[in-house]
Amino acid sequence: ICGTQVEKMSKRLNNVVNPDDIVAQYGADAFRMYEMFLGPVELSKPWDTKGIEGVSRFLRKLWRLFYDDRGVLIVSNERAAQAELKILHKTIKKIENDIESLAYNTCVSSFMIAVNELQELKCNKREILTPFLILLSSFAPHITEELWAALGNDQTIAFAPFPEYNEHYLAEDSFTYGISV
Repeated sequence: ICGTQVEKMSKRLNNVVNPDDIVAQYGADAFRMYEMFLGPVELSKPWDTKGIEGVSRFLRKLWRLFYDDRGVLIVSNERAAQAELKILHKTIKKIENDIESLAYNTCVSSFMIAVNELQELKCNKREILTPFLILLSSFAPHITEELWAALGNDQTIAFAPFPEYNEHYLAEDSFTYGISV
């Protein structure tokens, strides 16, 4: 019988990974988010350092919403488009619900989806990025604090009020079709 067996970390099995090494390579936020991304809090999860690379890529994508390749802050004060507001408010609602049910793994997934969608729209608008940082701050406190300061805030992001979703932005476009009889 061929198969794979994933085991828990154990000194006895000589498969222990030093968290300090992971933090040194990927950063504390990537390590923290990867731990949450592995699955439901109450379940035992197998450890695999290959998966942390995806979380690290996510954080680099987030950074690129704020900075260009030369390291210049590119956040604009333009009004947000309807599509951008929809992404933000859909994410706020999802995160709020998932935090209440302790589903941190799906929160991390939602953040990844939102950043991909915002990147696709080339969104660098303060109106979207500011509340998004506040949402993410409990999950990735170091990078969000740094980006928060870059936006010109002189007080810590921890004191910022949690954003509330607006149902208005979540409404789907609707069309009326005529039916001929």
